[in-house]
Amino acid sequence: MLSKRISAGFIAMAAVAGVIAAAPSAAAVDRTCYDGNFCIYKDRNYSTGNSMYRTKYESARWDIDMPAVYENDSSWWNRRGQSSKTYGGRWMTLGVEICLVPGGSVNYYWDANDDGASNTLNDGSSC
Repeated sequence: MLSKRISAGFIAMAAVAGVIAAAPSAAAVDRTCYDGNFCIYKDRNYSTGNSMYRTKYESARWDIDMPAVYENDSSWWNRRGQSSKTYGGRWMTLGVEICLVPGGSVNYYWDANDDGASNTLNDGSSC
């Protein structure tokens, strides 16, 4: 009877170990700034080692839509066909911090660093 319990226990442990060993490793987070996106990075120099957001839309409230970069943004890349403006306040208030023409990017700007709170995507190609 004891050997049956030991055998059953060993089989159960082996099954659990097999499931753990077969579990896939966590997939890497894709932090590529694809064409058609406005990308906001938490760190300077477009670092992909921390949070970043890709957006194709305007956002009046980064604190809700993109909380990791709300007032915590350090570099920006506009891969859209339209210009993009980043504002220091929610609801596009407190002035423009960064304005990027299509294809434009800023790897760091001390005056706009950690100030972004909202953004617009303009119809035109100029700032």
